[in-house]
Amino acid sequence: MKKIYTYLFATAALMIVSAAAMAQGGLTPFVGSTHVYTVTAEDDVNNTLAWAITSGPAGGYTVNSGASSEVVNITWNSIGTYTLEFRERDKTTLCFTIKTVTVNVSANTFDVNLGSLTDACNNNSGTVSPADSATSVITVPFEMGTGETTWNPEWDVTFDLSVNSGNARILSVALASGASGSLSELGGGSYNVTGISSASGSGTTLVEVEVKGYSFEDVSVDIEITAAKELQYNTSAVSTGSWSPSTNTIYKIPSTSDITTD
Repeated sequence: MKKIYTYLFATAALMIVSAAAMAQGGLTPFVGSTHVYTVTAEDDVNNTLAWAITSGPAGGYTVNSGASSEVVNITWNSIGTYTLEFRERDKTTLCFTIKTVTVNVSANTFDVNLGSLTDACNNNSGTVSPADSATSVITVPFEMGTGETTWNPEWDVTFDLSVNSGNARILSVALASGASGSLSELGGGSYNVTGISSASGSGTTLVEVEVKGYSFEDVSVDIEITAAKELQYNTSAVSTGSWSPSTNTIYKIPSTSDITTD
């Protein structure tokens, strides 16, 4: 009976390890991600240190820094199975030690899209002059997803806002109540939201845009994502959905006259 329990415990441990291995990391990266690999050399001052990719698709990676140090920084550019090798050669005897790991690079599943935009009505009321105007708030949702459920990435999204039609101007842009991250204006109608938490690989953050326009004129604002990446591994998002300009509209109110009486 004790032997059976041992087998069961071993199987459970294997299942846990297998599930963890599915997460994005240095040994199972996504295309476009950047990872750091480290060793502790016996003598990093006098011995010769060298990293190399000894197998895998040609040109499928970029060594950014550290090729002859204890820490190497690599960006993975193509799907495939690679062998990453580190070699330390003794300065006197020329004998060397080789360490290797297998790196399995899979397709990039990071994606950021504009969600379903919500139109609004001009919130002015009780006026008759076309010159009168009011401000209305429209909401811009950014939807993020990775297909992963074993870790919680953070996102960086850059987007542009511009008036598409109507006599209007954008007064302010802010994160909606409950949205995570921080927002900054880059100038020229461009904005950046960084540090967006995406629980269990997916999530949505909302940005509120305050627009001032004429009461009796439709106003539309274009929103376009220009860049998006996952921050932990610096992986750019793939544009499989809506990045191109989408339009939010603030509709005019009826130009009803004042109340008159006999």
